[in-house]
Amino acid sequence: MIRTLLNSVSVVVCFLLVKMTVKGKQNLPKKGPYILAPNHIDDIDPFPLAGIVNKPITFLMARDQAPIKWYKYWAPWSYGALLIDRKKIQPSTIKAVHKQIQKKEIICIFPEGTAIGAGLKKAKNGASFFAVRHEIPIVPVAISGTEKAFSKIKRFQRPSIALSFGEPILAKKEDMKKLNELTGKIMEAIRVMLPKQYR
Repeated sequence: MIRTLLNSVSVVVCFLLVKMTVKGKQNLPKKGPYILAPNHIDDIDPFPLAGIVNKPITFLMARDQAPIKWYKYWAPWSYGALLIDRKKIQPSTIKAVHKQIQKKEIICIFPEGTAIGAGLKKAKNGASFFAVRHEIPIVPVAISGTEKAFSKIKRFQRPSIALSFGEPILAKKEDMKKLNELTGKIMEAIRVMLPKQYR
C-alpha cells in the first residue's frame, strides 16, 4: 500500500515538477525479477527512476555511506532499501536479496556504488554478482540531469532529467568467473546512452 502510494507520488513529481525525457522503456521486462543498473550522479537518482518504472523497486545502499539529507533519502528508504557492506557481501545480504528476487522484485544496484557526480566512475561487481547468482537479466540505465534538479526545483524551475534504458543483458551461472567482464559490458552500455559530458 505504502509503496504503491509512493510510486504515484513519484509519477506526479516527475511529470509536474520535472521535464522528463525517457528512451528505451520498452526494454524493461514486463515482470520481475530483474536488476536495474544505473549510473550514479546524485542522491536523488532513485526518485525519477522509481517514477518512470512505476513498480516497487528494492534499492541496495551502502551501510557506510555518508549521511544523506532526509528529503533525498526518504524515497529509496520508503520504497525498500537493503543496506550492504561494500567491502564484503555478508550472507545476510545475499539471503535478503534472494528473498526479494523470489518475490519477483525489481532490484536496483548502482554499479558505481556511492560515488556521485557527472562522469562515469570505477564500477563494482555487485549487480553482476546477483544477476549471475540468480540468472536474471540486467537492464543498464543512463541517468543525466539530476545533479542540479533539486536546486532548480527550490528556485521554482523545472529541471530536465533524462533516463535511457538499454537492452537487457542476460546473465548465466558460468559468468561467475567473468564478473569484471560482465560489469564492463554493463558500463559500456550505460556510456553509449549518456550525453558526452556525462561519460
